Amino acid sequence: MATPSSSPTPAPPEQAAEPPSSPSTITDGAVSGTLPATEAFAVHYPGYPSSPARAARTLGGLPAIAKVRSSGPGACLELRFRPEDPYCHPAFGESRATTGLVLRLSRRKGAAAPLAEVVARVRTAYHFEGMADFQHVVPVHAAQVRKRKRLDSQNDYQHLDKTGHQETDDGDVMMLVPPLFSVKDRPTKIALLPSSNAVSRTMHRGVIQERWEMKVGPTLALPFNIQVVPEKINWEDHVRKNSVDWDWQMAVCKLFDERPVWPRQSLYERLQDDGVHVSQNQFKRLLFRAGYYFSTGPFGKFWIRRGYDPRKDPDSRIYQRIDFRVPPELRNLLRTKDSGPQKWAEMCKLEVMPSQSFIFLQLFELKDDFIQEEIQKPSYQSMCSRFTGWFSKPMMKTLRLQVSIRFLSLLPSEEAKSLLRNAHELIERSKKQEALWRSERSKEDDVDEEAPATDTGTEDQVGLNNSDSEDMDEEEEEDESDGYDSPPMAEGFRDFTLDDSYALGQGFSNGYLEEVLRSFPLQDDGQNRSGDAPNDAGGSDGEFEIFEQPSGDDESSDG
Repeated sequence: MATPSSSPTPAPPEQAAEPPSSPSTITDGAVSGTLPATEAFAVHYPGYPSSPARAARTLGGLPAIAKVRSSGPGACLELRFRPEDPYCHPAFGESRATTGLVLRLSRRKGAAAPLAEVVARVRTAYHFEGMADFQHVVPVHAAQVRKRKRLDSQNDYQHLDKTGHQETDDGDVMMLVPPLFSVKDRPTKIALLPSSNAVSRTMHRGVIQERWEMKVGPTLALPFNIQVVPEKINWEDHVRKNSVDWDWQMAVCKLFDERPVWPRQSLYERLQDDGVHVSQNQFKRLLFRAGYYFSTGPFGKFWIRRGYDPRKDPDSRIYQRIDFRVPPELRNLLRTKDSGPQKWAEMCKLEVMPSQSFIFLQLFELKDDFIQEEIQKPSYQSMCSRFTGWFSKPMMKTLRLQVSIRFLSLLPSEEAKSLLRNAHELIERSKKQEALWRSERSKEDDVDEEAPATDTGTEDQVGLNNSDSEDMDEEEEEDESDGYDSPPMAEGFRDFTLDDSYALGQGFSNGYLEEVLRSFPLQDDGQNRSGDAPNDAGGSDGEFEIFEQPSGDDESSDG
């Protein structure tokens, strides 16, 4: 369906005195004349309307169509298949640029082919490619409802009960239908992540080549909550001494003795610098015999020496990972300056902008005085968190902002300078939060030391409060997703956002929220008029989540 616009393009003043141009016609396949200046737009109607008037009515009428046309190219047409039904949900048509013509066909007597005349140009078309929303249809037609009400009004005396009161008809109910049932009209793929144990077993089978390696337990992509880490294996009993494989394996083990946690690419480049040149497949086997890695957590995708558990060693905080995501405004700049793959050691100097939009590095390897000074400070954490490791959340945010400042300072664009100023303000705020957090922790430690040992009730109460606060922190950390669930860069997994997303209402205390809820007006029965309070304060952002499939095995087992 094509509709001519109400304001055709006027001719230039200097051409006003010229005679009108002949209309463009198509006769026997030949085009003659000039194209008209009148413009129109097309609507790809997803159906077969009974008439053009009915089609215009389902689109809201001519005034609604004109309003959408005047709103700009981003406005959408709303199509209601039942415009007389107030519960009808619309289908949305998006505008797209197109090139077309509106033709008027006519046939002259005795002519073999019809004559086509170009009426207008079509530069915009509306496409309805989304799915129709769920519809709520009233079970009884309006005509039947009116008929029933008319009969009821004539026979009211038949509905009187024994007490003389009129019986109420429960057919008329209040319909509270939401404006839309679904926030999306396009199908969205929901990716279900396989369980950690299933991924570990699959990758384990792909590395095994020798018979004795089949007896080795899973070591790849282990869940972070596993109870026991893989122990060392006696590979010396199965590899021939003084062979090439022996020398390669010894070189990898010596590097693990030097440092218990390594990024894969860093370890591979270190072997090449030491004169050990192996293929990627052989490198996987060498790592499989000497180490393991977690699928998530502060050491996720980093290879760890067998028998060493960084979750039990506070000194392992210097080997944690740090993430950096290039802001969307600067990604086009990276594509223009892409110079191929970069060496790991060069990225750790923080002097060259990474060629990829998302990378993760190891704190120990970063050439930054501030970061090295902070990670050497003693840890105040009593446990290794899955999200922040041995650091607090303010400290992890400070370290991440410091990495962002180093990288953003390398770009001369105005967008980078604006982001750099914002990062400087955020890091100063984060440093104050870290200082306040350390002060509160030190006060709690002093209170615990001064508490009398005989007052068991006070100790139990303090322990209960600490346990509750830890549980609340864990729940908040589950919502925040500080970035340690990201997939590896070298393995080619898909990445996802690492921005700090704090839960809604985190900055308000429970007492403040209770006062706000109590301030709502109440009905006579004491109930809140605004409805019950929501159970989830965080709410939903309207986006689909990626869920992990439940595993049949115990996630806490090492097999």
